[in-house]
Amino acid sequence: MPRANINYTVDRGEAWERLLIPKDRRTHRKRVPVEAAATLKVGDTKYVIPSEITPEGGILLTMTPQNTEWLADGEYAWDCVATVSRSALLTSTPLSETVVVYGTLHVSTYDNLTPMDSDGDPVALDVLA
Repeated sequence: MPRANINYTVDRGEAWERLLIPKDRRTHRKRVPVEAAATLKVGDTKYVIPSEITPEGGILLTMTPQNTEWLADGEYAWDCVATVSRSALLTSTPLSETVVVYGTLHVSTYDNLTPMDSDGDPVALDVLA
């Protein structure tokens, strides 16, 4: 199973969620992971990105607004390692730990301050000077 290079953007202080579906390079069949762990490298320290295996066999990565609030604007390396069966079908074949995906996480500050009503239309903002 090849490693994929995927870059994502995160708005600082906002929730972030991605679903990864590992597939076999040759057959394009889904490779169901047994366990997975994702990390984000900030300087010399690696932080864990909360991840879980979904009932459909995907890897769900999630960060709450509290998880993203402390990230400074910039780019950070990240990767996801999973334990999967060596064959595309879950059989009695041995399991192997492999990097499923790696890339760059671009963190930026959300700077749109235009208030919106429930229909998504801009609303006048009164500013008192």
